[in-house]
Amino acid sequence: MGIFDMVHEWLMQNVALPFLYYVGWMDLAEDANFALDWFLLGIVQLCVIAFIFRPLESAERPAEVGARASNSLQDWGADHRQAIRVDLIYTMINRLGIFHVFFFFFFSEIFMSLSAQLHDFRFERWNVELWWPGVTSNPLVSLFIYLILFDFVDYWYHRISHRFGWWWQLHALHHSQQHMTSWSDNRNHFVDDLIRAIVFSSVALLVGVEPGQFLLIIMLSELIQSWQHGFYQNNFWYFKYVLVTPQFHRLHHAIDLGYEAPGRPGVLGGCNFGVLLPWWDLLFRTASFDFTYRPTGVRDWPVPADLWAQQWIALRRSWQKTAFPQWMVSK
Repeated sequence: MGIFDMVHEWLMQNVALPFLYYVGWMDLAEDANFALDWFLLGIVQLCVIAFIFRPLESAERPAEVGARASNSLQDWGADHRQAIRVDLIYTMINRLGIFHVFFFFFFSEIFMSLSAQLHDFRFERWNVELWWPGVTSNPLVSLFIYLILFDFVDYWYHRISHRFGWWWQLHALHHSQQHMTSWSDNRNHFVDDLIRAIVFSSVALLVGVEPGQFLLIIMLSELIQSWQHGFYQNNFWYFKYVLVTPQFHRLHHAIDLGYEAPGRPGVLGGCNFGVLLPWWDLLFRTASFDFTYRPTGVRDWPVPADLWAQQWIALRRSWQKTAFPQWMVSK
């Protein structure tokens, strides 16, 4: 038994089960077991970000300061340190499973009912493991294929969220960080997170991915995305055509390029929508490898330091776009 299993077993026996027994929720014991997996893998992710990604970013800090100075941009002050602390809170809410447990509590019955109806209609799920027995049934091979399938869905989900004004105003919260770090990935509106969870849970149901494998896919994807949001000068040579790199993704956050049509400020557009793989951007001609340093953020978008104020502003602006639907952020 490994360390992970030992810690999991101890928490289950000494914390989770006694608590469930005390509140009369023992019927949720199996679900609590899965929630503990989210929590412990989240701890692993937080440790990787804090003790590997962030020190690597700190080594690049002088280069970033120099890049800003050469572009006549001031260095960041105390306000941005507060913004990064808020990003840390977003990350903990997401990675420690708080949001996922909330989603499961309110939507698990819906997806269980949907799964039963698919079974009644004899719907054949697109299980990757059955595509080529002996090859795709290999756990590593099926994991790789699932990563590609979910990344393709993620590309279009991400691109569509930039297409409609109401959705963009929710997603703009993610783009509003002007000092991107490895903590910035989970700066999202909770409604946007909810929509995304519904979409990807539905896809997981259709393709029949196992819960444990789905959890591993989510963890690997999130960890890579945390790395992508840091500042690194290295352009990673030809590797940038294999995996979305920090510089490739930083262009997506650039004020004058990442979310606006070229030469048309305020008009929704953008580039580099790929989440893990740049292949979809290359295929659908939304890729840009112009790694000139550009400031990040959203034009004319207020960025309060308080988490709930950020959530409220994004929701209010989204509602305004719903009441007056346009594809333009501003004119």
